[in-house]
Amino acid sequence: MAKRGTDVDLRIKRTQKAIKSAFFELLDEKSFEHISVKDITDRALISRNTFYLHYADKYELLNKVCDELIIKLFFRISKQLRRVQREEFTVESIAGILRLGLMVVEENHEAYRILLCSSGIDMLSQKLNAMSRRFMDFIKDDIEGISDISIEYIVSGITGVIKYYVNNGVDNLDEECYNFTKIHLSSIVEIARETRSKKE
Repeated sequence: MAKRGTDVDLRIKRTQKAIKSAFFELLDEKSFEHISVKDITDRALISRNTFYLHYADKYELLNKVCDELIIKLFFRISKQLRRVQREEFTVESIAGILRLGLMVVEENHEAYRILLCSSGIDMLSQKLNAMSRRFMDFIKDDIEGISDISIEYIVSGITGVIKYYVNNGVDNLDEECYNFTKIHLSSIVEIARETRSKKE
């Protein structure tokens, strides 16, 4: 009985993998608005009925694909961010979080590249912005006087860095992350340290 359940789970995973692979291939060829469910099923070599067993439509497929990427990124970074909160805000520690984030992105490089750069969709960008704002909510109590416009600058910058990275890569990830943090976020780091010092 357990074997039968395992076989079903594997079939589901294989089918979903085929659907996603077909979807990404099509997104790399044409805009989202010009992709139909039939295009996806033809490319994945499955029936339309099989597709609808897994997704209501192409919009749900897009949403779930984006959510999977964001959830993975969120949990990996949030663990590191909590560690920094317990210890100390430094340029090095914040650069380490940025580096970790880009390493997680690299694990799904093509998915990020296609979803961030394909014509007609900005769902992943929106979800990245929302995730970054949530991270800022984690630490804004440690940053006395930070304004909404400063938060928006940081949020937009992070999404922009990810877009640049998946399109162009970097020669030295450690150095680039450190330099970015030092140039753009060092004042935030200093305010965080001062705020924490006052609370202590």
